Amino acid sequence: MKKALNYLAAGASALLLLTACGPSGGPEAQLVGVYAVKTNGVLKELVKIERQDGRFIMRDKVRTPEWSEPKMQMEPVTREAWRRITTDTGNTAFVGVASGQLGVFKVPPGWKKNDFSTGTGYFLFYSQGPVEVHKL
Repeated sequence: MKKALNYLAAGASALLLLTACGPSGGPEAQLVGVYAVKTNGVLKELVKIERQDGRFIMRDKVRTPEWSEPKMQMEPVTREAWRRITTDTGNTAFVGVASGQLGVFKVPPGWKKNDFSTGTGYFLFYSQGPVEVHKL
């Protein structure tokens, strides 16, 4: 019985690894899209996450009205990196991609940490801290 459970666990681990590395890009693929911040009640597009050649890249509209050239490559966020970035030690369900400068996360709507909360369930994290965003 113990041997059967070990085989089952090994098979499940292999399946998870294959799913994460497969063409769909794992759960992080759901982060592909456009994100906007709400200013004075109006949504303003800010960041776009795309998949190119199996990688996540970020474009922005910080200084121009059009999408920039790819600014940075982003990688899936591990639980360890999540804890380092957010200081959240709970078992929060999250999906994230990040570079050394910016992270994009999906969490349960209403998630709170210190003085920050997100009603949309999406936020950006950068050097100034978290910012709630809306996925368009």
